[in-house]
Amino acid sequence: MYPINLLCLSKKSNFSSAIQDLLSSFHDFNIYQISSIKSPLPKEISGSFFLFLVDQDTLPGDQEKKIIELREKYPKNPLILISEKSSPVRLPAEQEAYFADRESINSSLFPSFLRLLWDQKNLIQDYTLSQTTLRKRVNELDLLRKASLHLTMNLTLDALLEAILESALELVSADDTHIFLYDHGVLTFASALFEGHQQQEPFMHPRRDGVTYHVAKEGVKRVVNDMTNDPIFNNTDWKGSIISLPLKIGQKVLGVMNVALHRPHDFTEGEIRLMEFLGDQAAIAIQNAKLYEQAQQEIADRKKAEKAIQHLANHDALTGLPNRRLFNERINLEIARSQRNQLCFSVMLFDLDQLKRVNDSYGHNIGDMLLQAVAQRLLGLLRKSDTIARMGGDEFLLILPEMETPEDAVQTAERILSAVSTPFFLETKQIDITTSIGAAFFPNDGEDVDTLVRKADLAMYKAKEIGGNTYHLYTT
Repeated sequence: MYPINLLCLSKKSNFSSAIQDLLSSFHDFNIYQISSIKSPLPKEISGSFFLFLVDQDTLPGDQEKKIIELREKYPKNPLILISEKSSPVRLPAEQEAYFADRESINSSLFPSFLRLLWDQKNLIQDYTLSQTTLRKRVNELDLLRKASLHLTMNLTLDALLEAILESALELVSADDTHIFLYDHGVLTFASALFEGHQQQEPFMHPRRDGVTYHVAKEGVKRVVNDMTNDPIFNNTDWKGSIISLPLKIGQKVLGVMNVALHRPHDFTEGEIRLMEFLGDQAAIAIQNAKLYEQAQQEIADRKKAEKAIQHLANHDALTGLPNRRLFNERINLEIARSQRNQLCFSVMLFDLDQLKRVNDSYGHNIGDMLLQAVAQRLLGLLRKSDTIARMGGDEFLLILPEMETPEDAVQTAERILSAVSTPFFLETKQIDITTSIGAAFFPNDGEDVDTLVRKADLAMYKAKEIGGNTYHLYTT
């Protein structure tokens, strides 16, 4: 049982002795005396809890005013007024005090009253402390709940790191916090919040012998309440305090989170506990974010590969033009559209005159480059609605929508002849080539793909028969 401290206020030098005599049979009372309200407290009870016994009869001047002054000076200490008078001084209701006359303090119940009063006040103090502690724990749990929710809502690494740092600043009321990721023995800057603002670029580079590398290598937290007193910060200008936490999954360190204040600060067990919990959550979230980003990259790569495969399935590998498969899809769509809207369109087929001569003279490599160059020239002069496809070898097919009259197709054919006959310069060599073009028309020359292509092919051979470097429109 703790001893009960009694502080007596009286002008009578023997007042505390009299109280001592009354309590002589009890050994759990420590009795002290002061003679004035302005007197300093005995050093034995300075800063401690005590019961205040006031000899009301020796208070000078306005007793009510003096007692209120006492009450305001020592608001947490029970006040017991002792007087020879039969009635106490009248006090406002909010000024709590107990009254005891001479008969009361001589009663055998007086020590029990003091013990009861002492225990009551201690219980109230304990209750208040427990309520404060409980509120603090509830607040901590609420902050942790919000932090955990914040972390689970972010899957991308950049957003996650910022959420971690915001939670750390809120939990510890720090000035700045930053995260470095750790891989293969090297720390790389990940994210930072400095005085509430996000840092996009590294604002510091960890020293190889500094706290961040120590924590990364050892996998153990470091708590520094005053940097000026810690050897790890020797030869630096840094001042303040820091918690440096490893972000670990099992024994693997994924990174380090530092939470710093610009002043010395004794980190409490609660603050350290909160940061350790956040660090555990952050490590799991970082690993999940990395797995998510890896999965997203794999999905993107797979989609890219699928797109490339799809492109290869529908396009010529040499020129990048649509192949026969895609040509058939598009011409069937154009047939359906033209039938629906009662439109006409033209199909042209052409090949290069004497490509064999180019291959024989300069090699197949130059021949392939020539085919690529022809394709690019034709793409530059055709409409967006037109389709040019390579059938193989030096043979090309064209779909020209909405060709209402043969003259419309003739203009396009002439532009193609001019574009192809303009010299090509390939690897310092001038290549002169011409083409022969045959054209057929939907619906006059046919209403299906095979018929239109066959008649365009017949027209092309007519153009070659008359010497090439010209066009011919299909005629029966």
